[in-house]
Amino acid sequence: MAEHDFIIDNGTGSAVRTDLNNLFQAIASNNSKSGALTTNYAYQWHVDTSDGNLKIRNAANNGYVTIGAVASTNLGLMPQAGGTFTGKIIHNYTSSLNIPSGTTAQRDGSPAVGMFRHNSTLNQFEGYNNGAWGAIGGGAGATGGGTDEVFFESDTNVTTNYTITSGKNAHTVSPVINSGVTVTVPSGSLFVIL
Repeated sequence: MAEHDFIIDNGTGSAVRTDLNNLFQAIASNNSKSGALTTNYAYQWHVDTSDGNLKIRNAANNGYVTIGAVASTNLGLMPQAGGTFTGKIIHNYTSSLNIPSGTTAQRDGSPAVGMFRHNSTLNQFEGYNNGAWGAIGGGAGATGGGTDEVFFESDTNVTTNYTITSGKNAHTVSPVINSGVTVTVPSGSLFVIL
């Protein structure tokens, strides 16, 4: 660990050599020191050993910007591909969030509860829950001749077992329930077929 003012003072050969060695040690150790450096320069790197963070001096040379923890992979930053957030993420913008979009065949091979995506084959948003992918609602679904959301469209066949959520009711229009497929209606729930 070392700190240097990055100024080589005039002196004897031995004193200048010692000063140069101290300078190179500071560079080699990223100016590591507990707390702020004594002499600062704009864009200067610094490892603050008091909190374990790599910092860089700002352009105005009046403070440090924390880059990340030196003991953490990627300095604790999220890599561009992959990675897992373990805390709440706040999206503070007014445009839109780009979510994954792909065909039915491109769904995750091992889906987990809570997954959310856009299905380009079915042209709908979908989520994974209770062992199956299902449509995420938004208005009535299909639209009329203008912007009227007056139609609800559903598939014609029930192809996999389904259990209506406890405490909820369900409805559908003239479905064909495939052979061997079961639709379970919990006690207290209604299943209306039109």
